Amino acid sequence: MKETGERGEAGWCTYPDGLEDNPEIEVFCGAENERTPAGAACWRQGHLLHFAFEQSPAQMNEAGQRLLLNSIAYISRFTEDRPIAVTPSVFGGPTACPRVYLDRSLGERGDLARVAHLLSPKTAAELQRMGAAAVRLWHAQNRPYLHPSAEQKLEMDVEARALGVPFDRLEWFDKMIGELRGGGQAAQVAARLLARYAPIGACSDNSVTTWEQWFKENRAYLFFSEQGDYRWYVDPLAKKRGVPSKQLRGPARASRP
Repeated sequence: MKETGERGEAGWCTYPDGLEDNPEIEVFCGAENERTPAGAACWRQGHLLHFAFEQSPAQMNEAGQRLLLNSIAYISRFTEDRPIAVTPSVFGGPTACPRVYLDRSLGERGDLARVAHLLSPKTAAELQRMGAAAVRLWHAQNRPYLHPSAEQKLEMDVEARALGVPFDRLEWFDKMIGELRGGGQAAQVAARLLARYAPIGACSDNSVTTWEQWFKENRAYLFFSEQGDYRWYVDPLAKKRGVPSKQLRGPARASRP
């Protein structure tokens, strides 16, 4: 990428780690910096472009300049798409990590050492007392119910686990609506969980009728993001076009001629 033979700064590549599950995010050029080749050099979120390379255009060689121009030309096609999910920067303060960060250490190796700092002290202490096999089993059983604590450390959502449906699956909404319909203590728990994970401002009240109507209208356009806030979102572009969010990905999200 650099015009001269000198080695320039590597720039900032991004490791997707679940970001690619968000419909408005598209990686179209991989990268390799000082870590692994799994990073993304050129990617977009909605109409925004991330171009990882450090050098200014004047410092780039011809290949680098062409890559920049092609990236700008490509991103210019996405005039309707916008960033959807909240993806806070790690430079802005504490953020909760995606659960995928735990999979290799806990799920495959049963090793707490490398990820203890990502967990709440109570959760880390619980796992510290277990052997490797027990840690792997704990991870398999409880991963779907891990969520950020107030300190942005992952811990068990006891209320969600008690209901037995992971909060990142669409059928979770069916379960919550059913709990609301039953009334009593169960309905109160469901209301708290909906406030915790459903899209912000989704419903003005917790009536069964309101949630049923909302879910019917938005089911095809919902996606879950655990990049920082562990919450469901509605894909507005998919809803506008009447195309399920799972089908409206990558170049398909470009504005029509």
